[in-house]
Amino acid sequence: MTDQLRKKARNLKTGPKKTVRIIAAVMGLFLVGFAVLLATRKPVSMQTVASPLINKAAPAISGTSLDGKKVSLGSYSGQFVLVNFFASWCSPCQDEEKALVQFSSSSPSVNVLGVVFDDTNSSAAGFLHRYGANYQAVSDPNGQIALSYGVSQPPQSYLIAPNGVILTEIIGPVSFASLNQLVDIAKSRGF
Repeated sequence: MTDQLRKKARNLKTGPKKTVRIIAAVMGLFLVGFAVLLATRKPVSMQTVASPLINKAAPAISGTSLDGKKVSLGSYSGQFVLVNFFASWCSPCQDEEKALVQFSSSSPSVNVLGVVFDDTNSSAAGFLHRYGANYQAVSDPNGQIALSYGVSQPPQSYLIAPNGVILTEIIGPVSFASLNQLVDIAKSRGF
């Protein structure tokens, strides 16, 4: 066999392995890119949706707050409540947190109640502390609260009327102005 034939034979032996490695590397990069896209995607804007929970009694929320106190949605009876499902790892939750803190501070007629979604209590507490949150947040260690509200990913919020009925479901990050507008609409409708 000539040297030229030996080189071709050697290339045939290593060629497919090299091709497989290149394909595997490209697929790996694609998967990493896709995972980053999913982890960092943001909803374009807040979106109110037609939920089966609208105009129904809000599912119960009770548990222990991140500072160790007993918390119950029932303790807010007769008042507006904004229930917000959040997580420290959630980029849109980070985007909306300043608006929630501002809303909670400037809207005494509405209580904000956070629900920790698929996160550790210490991470969630650190997140709230970092933004200066001034509202209670309840731990949901088994995801039962999220399940009862149909939450599959944060942020997701529910405006609950003083009579305990869900008025609005909001998917995506909220803004201060839109929260005020939703409460004003609810009040103008007699809630």
